[in-house]
Amino acid sequence: MNYWEALTHARNKLTVKLLWAFYLCTIIMATIHLGQYMSYYIIGFALCTLATVFVYRKRHVILTMYLLVTIMFVYFLSLMELRPHLVNVIFVWLTLILSSLYQQYRVIVLAGGYSASITLYSFAFHGKELLSNFQHSDMIYLVLFGAFMTVYFLFYTKFTRDLWMKERERDQQLKNILDSVDIITLSFDIRKKKISFSEGITQLTEYSPSDFENDLSLWKELVYPQDLEAVADHFKELYKGESKVFDMRITTKLKKEKWLHIRAIPVLDSNRKVVRIDGVVIDVTERRCMEEEIKYMAYHDILTELPNRVQFNDYFMKTLSEAKNEKKKLAILFIDLDQFKSINDSLGHDIGDLLLKETAKRLKAALRKTDFLCRIGGDEFIILLNNIKNDEVNRLAQRIVDAFKEPFELQGHALSVTPSIGISIYPNHGNDIETLIKKADDTMYLAKKKGKNNYQFYSPMLKDA
Repeated sequence: MNYWEALTHARNKLTVKLLWAFYLCTIIMATIHLGQYMSYYIIGFALCTLATVFVYRKRHVILTMYLLVTIMFVYFLSLMELRPHLVNVIFVWLTLILSSLYQQYRVIVLAGGYSASITLYSFAFHGKELLSNFQHSDMIYLVLFGAFMTVYFLFYTKFTRDLWMKERERDQQLKNILDSVDIITLSFDIRKKKISFSEGITQLTEYSPSDFENDLSLWKELVYPQDLEAVADHFKELYKGESKVFDMRITTKLKKEKWLHIRAIPVLDSNRKVVRIDGVVIDVTERRCMEEEIKYMAYHDILTELPNRVQFNDYFMKTLSEAKNEKKKLAILFIDLDQFKSINDSLGHDIGDLLLKETAKRLKAALRKTDFLCRIGGDEFIILLNNIKNDEVNRLAQRIVDAFKEPFELQGHALSVTPSIGISIYPNHGNDIETLIKKADDTMYLAKKKGKNNYQFYSPMLKDA
């Protein structure tokens, strides 16, 4: 059923309800005034039932529209035949007014023809019963009145249809614009507890707008659990009459996580009470992913996926603050790979990159969960150990050295690299990151001088050696 058929069907339902209402009123009034059951009750019931069957079968909607108009006029004609009365003539013209609700030119012309024909017939055969001083020449005025009413409703229909079509065209233009920029409109009726979305919600959530209209809790179920409390707080502010702009996550029907940007404004009634919340929903998943990727790149080494120097500095400052408060020791291990440069130069950067990736894996495997490993560039790595003792640093440093005893098997090459490790301790060797790293770096070079593949603790004596 397309838009126009759906609209016509809705008006068909309204018309048949009005027909039943009039029929019931007729029964009540006739019973009160006449005190007896009349034969047109049966006719009215039969016509109303026939109209109802055609309407609610939802078949041939346009044909049903014409049938309904015809049934209404047949019903009033039967009333006129069974009980001629001027009020029945009035009802005939009221039926023309009712037919104009369809906003269809052909229906109005048909109803105008029916009205004029039944009116002329009624006065031609029951003129004296309807009006005691009726003259046949008066029928000219009836014809003119019928023509005037029909023309009036035709112009009225044209005027309202033009306004309606312009409004619908503007709505369609707005919808096209919103769809082209992936913007979804929402409206939450607080009194009716009903939420409605534009069609774009289907592409976003895999649920149709009607799914949300029929189940208010569905929207809440989609909200990411960690965001529920924040979203509830935002809506509390909206209920107070404050506009809100916020981001939130949802899980779609297919269990995909998406980020939404919400801009919502409260709509107030004359008493300054919030009755509705209107807004727009924008899918910002791609932007969020890009932001996360940029953030990841800013804090990680892309090759090894280890934290980089920026993240190491942030983590160190946080750890240093805790160490000062709790009087704990920290250790920094500065690692440089022996023989890496010759391998990288002889076998190429691709092999060198693979070797660095595998080195990162071995280093991570040798560390505790609380240890922090980062790559600062080239073949240099830094490890931060928290809350340690000297013997623990020794054991860990030796474990790292032992981790490189076996060669790396890469693309048919057995590659051997070893670590030279320099170690500095907080607060023994310094109170800031630059001092501790520099002393660990200096100590690493001394470890290389002592034959490589070993670790050394910083000391002024070792530096002078």
